[in-house]
Amino acid sequence: MSNNCTSFLKTFFFIIGLLFVQITNAQKLTGTWQGLMDEEFLQLNIVQVGDNICGYTWDYELLDKKSYCKAYFNGSYNKAAGTWFIEGYSFMEQGGGHSLMQLKFKVVYEDGKMLLKGICRITPTMFFSGSIPSSFSLEKTSSRPTIITQTMLDCMAQYEPPKKAVTPKKLTPKKQPIVKPVVPPKKAETIPVKTEKIKDTIVNKTIPLQVNTLPVQTNGRTNKELKRIVVNDKKITLNIYDNGTIDGDTVSIYYNGKAIVKNKRLTANPIVVDVDLDENIALHSIVLFAENLGSIPPNTALVIFTTAAGKRYEMYASATLQQNAEIIFEYRGK
Repeated sequence: MSNNCTSFLKTFFFIIGLLFVQITNAQKLTGTWQGLMDEEFLQLNIVQVGDNICGYTWDYELLDKKSYCKAYFNGSYNKAAGTWFIEGYSFMEQGGGHSLMQLKFKVVYEDGKMLLKGICRITPTMFFSGSIPSSFSLEKTSSRPTIITQTMLDCMAQYEPPKKAVTPKKLTPKKQPIVKPVVPPKKAETIPVKTEKIKDTIVNKTIPLQVNTLPVQTNGRTNKELKRIVVNDKKITLNIYDNGTIDGDTVSIYYNGKAIVKNKRLTANPIVVDVDLDENIALHSIVLFAENLGSIPPNTALVIFTTAAGKRYEMYASATLQQNAEIIFEYRGK
């Protein structure tokens, strides 16, 4: 074979191999990605199962690192457009006034590097119509997320395809050798000793970390934990709005399994609920139960709650006829 032919085949197989690597790696997004988004640092921490991804974002302003935000997101792949779309749904923590984001991006290759390139915009709400998109470019810095959160584990469990059952092979029993029975020696006679049971005592008994079960009408629906927050105040005030278009969403709210709001319609005016946390338990459950899905499913709400000390938290809750939205408060006292 001529040198020219050999050189051509090497080049051909190199290109085919490169394309194969790009195709097979194009959808391997699990890991840490980071880069710039205009005047901000942006990091995505992703776990991927098939065409679904979830994780959390971390961004901060380059000129003021105290202005930062970490938020949970879910996302999926659009095969027709060749793009990924992710949307933040709840804050982990933040410093300064921040909003949840929507990101759309593609996997591209530049100078032999795999990059995520796309645009970011603020999630529209009934108070905010959106923003001018910001462009970003992220490079993979690790094949693992910086932190594996419980929401990531739940995501992997939700989308992981069921494993095929393995049929055990039939084993042919081996012929056992004949063994002569061994006569055990007689046990020595023992004198029974009278014992007295001492009652156990528990010192510094702690409160069990559990919440009450939900009432019968919520059975059959799973609870999706949106946020777990440590609080030191017993008194909490909830303000619940319809998130986005007012479309007739109706909800009930449960505190530790007890209905505190029944069949209330979500509007631009908040449903205001004052909650006194029970000091006798450590974990407290607030569940958003969808009575219907309105005209635009799913049933979505903006939940703002404040503590007696003035701490304020904001998150978006989404409930369906199969899944409730749940917020957990861990009360530690003062």
